[in-house]
Amino acid sequence: MSASLSETSAVSFREGVPYWIFWFLLSLIVLLLFFILLRDKELRRRLSLSLAGTKRRVLRKSLELRLLREKRKKAFLCREIGRTVWGEKIFPDDFRPAFDRLGRIEKEIAARHALLQDLYDEIQKVKTGPGEDRKRRRIRELERKSKAERRRLREKGREKSREYERLGSRTDEMRIEHDSLAEWYVRIDKVNRAILAVLDRIEKTG
Repeated sequence: MSASLSETSAVSFREGVPYWIFWFLLSLIVLLLFFILLRDKELRRRLSLSLAGTKRRVLRKSLELRLLREKRKKAFLCREIGRTVWGEKIFPDDFRPAFDRLGRIEKEIAARHALLQDLYDEIQKVKTGPGEDRKRRRIRELERKSKAERRRLREKGREKSREYERLGSRTDEMRIEHDSLAEWYVRIDKVNRAILAVLDRIEKTG
């Protein structure tokens, strides 16, 4: 309603005066505001500080997002280093505790996969069996167990990823020489330099 009235008023104004006078008055208002800004040093200073502060906050936020991306890259590279060390059994004596934990996690994951398969087989067996009422209560029970088991399996997968990351980070700190790790070191050094550069720029933004 208000928008319609505003449009009607604007149309009436333009119809009541020559078109060029409308733009002349509008330009005059803009020019007056410009002169006021030029003469008022305090207003200019506050406006400048406000713009500078906004620009600094936007820049800092952008840098923080970039830092987060670089840290995620480093975490990914550490997981891949850990996966390589574990997969190729590189210097197992140096990483015995991590190898033991990963071995235990893999056994648990394999056992849960087997249990899930058993639950799936049981569900299929019940579906083809007699007694519709009993089949519905029993199937729901098995599906609940299956859902819970899948959740535990995902948790174990995340635990394994964290263990890979810790192993990779430890390997990176030790810088154990191995042909399969050389390229990973190059890539992680590049990310480390990027992280330091971003941190330096964040510090300079205040």
